[in-house]
Amino acid sequence: MTTKMRKESLDAYERIRYSLPRRERQVYEAFAKIGPATNRQISIETDLEINQVTGRTNQLVKDGIIYGKDKVLDLISNVPATRWDVVPVNGQLKIL
Repeated sequence: MTTKMRKESLDAYERIRYSLPRRERQVYEAFAKIGPATNRQISIETDLEINQVTGRTNQLVKDGIIYGKDKVLDLISNVPATRWDVVPVNGQLKIL
């Protein structure tokens, strides 16, 4: 599944990417390739174990860099999973 990132997300990506530790940067850079993604999708994209990805996404959320966009069904585990996305440069998320 390939998704183009929004312009705001790409701007945020460029602003933050070099300030992150190596593994967090690796997880963060996966968003540039595939857009909003679950931990499992990031794990597949980066060849990192799921437990390594989960810790990195949790830290990125804590730092306000990514956020839980929505829930999707993980087709492998058949369990709902959070799909993450990059917080826009202006820090404002759309409210529907």
